[in-house]
Amino acid sequence: MSKVFVSYRRDDSAGFAGRLTDALERRFGVDSVFRDVDDIAVGADFGVVIEQALQQVQAVLVVIGPRWLDARDERGRRLDDPGDYVRREVELALASGKPVIPVLVGGATMPAAEALPPTLRGLANRNALALGDAGWGADLARLEGALAQWVEPTAPGERSAPVRGRRALAAAIVALVLALGGGWWWLRGVERGPQALVGEWSAEVAYPWNLTLREHYVFTLADGRVGGSASFLGVPRALEAEEWEDGRLRFLTRSETVSGNEPPREMGQLYEVWREGETLRVRLQIRRSHSVDAPLEFVAQRQ
Repeated sequence: MSKVFVSYRRDDSAGFAGRLTDALERRFGVDSVFRDVDDIAVGADFGVVIEQALQQVQAVLVVIGPRWLDARDERGRRLDDPGDYVRREVELALASGKPVIPVLVGGATMPAAEALPPTLRGLANRNALALGDAGWGADLARLEGALAQWVEPTAPGERSAPVRGRRALAAAIVALVLALGGGWWWLRGVERGPQALVGEWSAEVAYPWNLTLREHYVFTLADGRVGGSASFLGVPRALEAEEWEDGRLRFLTRSETVSGNEPPREMGQLYEVWREGETLRVRLQIRRSHSVDAPLEFVAQRQ
């Protein structure tokens, strides 16, 4: 049963909402988070499902990105439309009397009460938490600590990895690479256990925009599952959608890119790593919102 309801606007913060859902399901259990893209079946009455979900959960997160407040369609600002699904979710959450936490992402700030429709102004009185890309781990820990007041963590022995989200993301990565015709993703390697990667590694990475940085990679192994971090542009980023096959580890990390006055856009980094003697071979493909870069290849040394 879902314990946490995540409300978000898809064209504002879908990437953050998905990343947050996966993280919370690792902490609070598989299927502990209700998110519409995963939990509303085709043909179901959207309003009924939302109301039922809000009755079941212990807490509600309202994910607010840079375009949450002023998102518009042909009829005007969407929050001013009584039928807008985000407005309806927040109205029901506030009326339920359950804890409601605004979660600020992508550099967004908390909307002032006077900028909100009257039925949503109670949201402005709730303490908000910000999730930043660079400080994701620490920010997430604070949010999980706040939720722990009302939501029970994963029971001993319960699977902590959200299979639904991880499989969907892994499938998306496979589809992307196959569509590009870049068969490198499935190149064969010598079969080795993932313990061969455990430890700290570093490499000089020459990015395609005339920038070279020393990046660091940390791999851990617990209960047969690989974890850790991979730095991109000098910032450590959590591993997601980890897959071990044929002696190679494939995983995803996420970051944001900002251009001029445009809102931040999510950027994904697709990695494949494997041991080669005493070194670690790395292939990295950078996925932007509208394009995918050619793979980078480099060698990492153990620290």
